[in-house]
Amino acid sequence: MTTTVTDDASPTAVGPRWASLASVDPHTVASFYRAVLGWAITATDGRLIASAAGTPVADLATADGTPGWLIHFDVDDLDTALTAVSKAAGAVLPPANDGFAETAVVTDPNGTRFALRALATRHRERAAHGTLAWGELITDDVDASAAFYRRVFGWGLTEPSGPLGRREWQTRGRSFSGLLPRPPAMPAETPAYWDVYFAVDDIEAAATAATEHGGTQLMPPMPIEIGTITVFLDPAGAVFTLVQLTTEEALA
Repeated sequence: MTTTVTDDASPTAVGPRWASLASVDPHTVASFYRAVLGWAITATDGRLIASAAGTPVADLATADGTPGWLIHFDVDDLDTALTAVSKAAGAVLPPANDGFAETAVVTDPNGTRFALRALATRHRERAAHGTLAWGELITDDVDASAAFYRRVFGWGLTEPSGPLGRREWQTRGRSFSGLLPRPPAMPAETPAYWDVYFAVDDIEAAATAATEHGGTQLMPPMPIEIGTITVFLDPAGAVFTLVQLTTEEALA
């Protein structure tokens, strides 16, 4: 059961389709993700491009400051989407070109960063090993987040479920990402963020590989509605989640 209704006048947003990693040592973490996710890594214009199952899925670049992943959603009209973000009290940075699609980084009213790309592809098969399969907004204000993403993209939300009150973002009745109120164990100084979920065929094997190659496990494998997840820090300190899917829902 959803608590909101998709507004067909809103710019269509699908995905997540892409993720960008800012890291102080992208070459080292590229080796880590290659071992865990089987990525093929190529260098292009000063960035590392990661591919899974023959498809580019992420880029890794050098950046100062706190390392982290930036999730991307595809929109059918980028200019319309950016206007909608601004009207809904979000913030917009100028569009740029990431080498694959026109892209802009934005924030929601809570200051949570994410990116929008001009729509690259609408159809997607079941998430293969190493691909970006899901996103999850961890937020301090569920109501404000629900209102913003509903107004900008027409996204709906399911009712809370489980001990942490996790919900699922939906468009046209299909779940594609999650929303999680800040968990009690999450440090207060950690800002709200969009988490990235990478699909794996075997969660235990992937978790073992992550640990053996310098990752730090923050949460052991546990079941949620879409499958089994485990949360890690990569060797440079960026948070990400591995998921072994047991549902087709993560395909919007």
